[in-house]
Amino acid sequence: MIVQEPIQVIVWDCLNNYEFDNAVFLAERLHAEVTSEETAFLLGTCYYRGGRVNEAHHLLQNISLTLPQARFLLAKCSLELKFYKDAELALGTKDTVASEFGEQAPYALHLLAKVYNITERRSKAADALRKALSLNPFMWKSFTQLCQMGEKVDPNSVFQINNTEFTFGVSTLVNLVSNSENISFVNSNISNNSNLNSNVTPNNIAARTPMTMSTSITPETQAPVKRMHSVFSGMAPIPFSPSFGMLPMEESPVLYSSTLTDANEQKAIPKIVNSLRAHVGQLKDAVFSPGPRCTLGPAPRRSSRLFSNNNSSYSVKENNKSPSRKFVTPKSPSRKNKQRTAKNIKSNTETNERNKSIDTTPTITPKSTNGVPLLNLLRDLGDAFKSLSFLDCKNAIKQFQEISPKQLASPWVQTMIARAHYELAQYEAAAKIFAEIRKQYPSRTEGMDIYSTCLWHLQREAQLSALAQELVELNRNDSIAWLASGNCFSLHKERETALKFFKRAVQIEPEAAYAHALLGHEYAVAEETDKALSSFRTAVSIDPRNYVAWFGIAAVYARQERWKASEVHIRRALAIHPHSGVLRCQLGLAQAALGKMDRALATLERAVSLDAENPLCRFHRASVLLRAGRPQDALGDLHHLKNIAPRESLVYYLLGKVHNKLGNSHLALMHFSWATDLDPKGTGAHIKEGFDPSKQEDTPERSS
Repeated sequence: MIVQEPIQVIVWDCLNNYEFDNAVFLAERLHAEVTSEETAFLLGTCYYRGGRVNEAHHLLQNISLTLPQARFLLAKCSLELKFYKDAELALGTKDTVASEFGEQAPYALHLLAKVYNITERRSKAADALRKALSLNPFMWKSFTQLCQMGEKVDPNSVFQINNTEFTFGVSTLVNLVSNSENISFVNSNISNNSNLNSNVTPNNIAARTPMTMSTSITPETQAPVKRMHSVFSGMAPIPFSPSFGMLPMEESPVLYSSTLTDANEQKAIPKIVNSLRAHVGQLKDAVFSPGPRCTLGPAPRRSSRLFSNNNSSYSVKENNKSPSRKFVTPKSPSRKNKQRTAKNIKSNTETNERNKSIDTTPTITPKSTNGVPLLNLLRDLGDAFKSLSFLDCKNAIKQFQEISPKQLASPWVQTMIARAHYELAQYEAAAKIFAEIRKQYPSRTEGMDIYSTCLWHLQREAQLSALAQELVELNRNDSIAWLASGNCFSLHKERETALKFFKRAVQIEPEAAYAHALLGHEYAVAEETDKALSSFRTAVSIDPRNYVAWFGIAAVYARQERWKASEVHIRRALAIHPHSGVLRCQLGLAQAALGKMDRALATLERAVSLDAENPLCRFHRASVLLRAGRPQDALGDLHHLKNIAPRESLVYYLLGKVHNKLGNSHLALMHFSWATDLDPKGTGAHIKEGFDPSKQEDTPERSS
């Protein structure tokens, strides 16, 4: 017969030390011996952490679940396996999650929001994410998902602690105090194990270790209590880990020490428990109070906490750290020592009175402001991320650069700054930041898909090829690696290979909207418009705020000369990214094609003012000015373009048309000749149009 609780502790110890195979083996032995929901949850946890999600789902799906932890694990497995209905049934509704899942409710709500979002119930998803943030303001992922959904969330109201709802990190201590009657150190002669609670989880393992370790693997052979403590005594907090207000301790109360006998341990526990009871309310307020750091009192010396015992008649040297020290019951004093003994008793009584007064101060000194700096940091990052999510990129860059130097140097913040430069079409600045991130963190892949697109715009074939090769060698199962490879072959004009790699990226990560958008653009360049539209529509169904996909749909309709549909879709893209000059250029072209010349010119003027360094905006404005019968005004933009892009054939072709309109035939022929020399296949067929007044339509402009 196997006693359940010690095996559970051993399994959790294996999980905490990443020994998943050993944890699975032991959990299977326990579940075979004691078939219950608790052991099934433990075995399912081992399966899930070991990457065996299907086995975990099958195990939990076939039993009736009442534990919230087991239901949460089943929902997580179901979501990964795309059984969305099973995940939603396991979690319940938004209104019941908070009451049924306790401290796990914020994470359950976040998981439920994922289900709602995938099944296109985005209003319910937003409500669930807001509720998760109200329960736990440290749910950063919930905040970012709300921003990406286009929800206007105020970081100043989100990243603050609501004492009425937020109890994360306190209940473990509260449970320890409320269950203190069950904590006891017992001798090796244990006759009854029926009162042991078998529900051991990482949340209560630290509080229950002193009790659980007094039991043994079998009832017949009992291990010594001290031996079990020597094996499982690693429950103290890591000394140099950041606490951020989550109950840091200057000195932890020692519930077991090898220098005490069992009788003395029994007497020491009530004093610790009473102290915890007296100050748990103060501790909760102190840990999560936004006020300045407050110290409730100096921590007592270790000797006064461990050895303040009225019945102890022996003395201990504080600095003696010998592990072999033993305490022997003192002999009865002789007559000549009676007077000395009486004085010692009186002295011990006074010492104990002083110790009692010290014990009225808590043994745990909470650093109450540790949570406040983290919330302040999240608030600053939240403001910047919100600006970036709503594509207010210039403001986002400014806000990111104002945070602390240590955080500013972190790769995530640098990636966000690079993304902001990319959205502003400042590809050179973005590529420079990405290159530095790549140099310092060669194993990091976040944002490398954007980096590859920047290199594609900058026409840097060697760097893009090296990046793609490194990412594929790093992880062939990462969609970002295949997106970079697709961009690389797209730059080399190898369309079939590029399409193959983009399809591979979509296959690895079907929910990646950016991958579908890039695949759609490659289909559009390959003149496969139906497949392009299908990919773009898939992208916007995954992420309705993916303006790249909306722009792609508008571009496809423009090539089909369906200008009204193109204008509708480009306006959808502009509603998401109103600061984009490229999108306004496309809108101006659609308006010009529909005969709205005044609106088109106003739109293009706005595009140039938003992005004066973008040559595409000036080119399109010159094109529309020519069509509006203002060739002289178009000359300024074209001469500027000739200076910054001297090898662009379309600029010379448009200059030839302008001079032809102005009657400068010799200049028109000269520019047409230059255009033909630069790109014979691209512009040669359009030279005759410059001399034919009936053919004044522009050539198909290149999309960026």
